[in-house]
Amino acid sequence: MTRCPFYRTEMVTTRAHAAHSGRREPPPQRRLAGWCAHPSSPVTRIQAVTVLNGATLLTCGGDLAKCLIPEKLVADKL
Repeated sequence: MTRCPFYRTEMVTTRAHAAHSGRREPPPQRRLAGWCAHPSSPVTRIQAVTVLNGATLLTCGGDLAKCLIPEKLVADKL
C-alpha cells in the first residue's frame, strides 16, 4: 500500500444524549475522521469533521491505489 501524502486524520468527539430524562448520559464517542488535503478532494476537513457520517465519504483510507482524484491531478500536486 502506497501512502497518500494528502491523507489526514483527526479525532472527533461526539456527545451522546440521554435517551430519557433522569437517565445518565452515556460517555462521549470518539472516532477517527479521515479527510484529504488535496485542492480537488471530494471530502474536505470540514465535511469529514462536522457532517454526520462525513468521515465515511472518503473511501480510499489513505491508499494511493484507491484514490478518488484522477491520477493527472495527483501527479501535478506532488
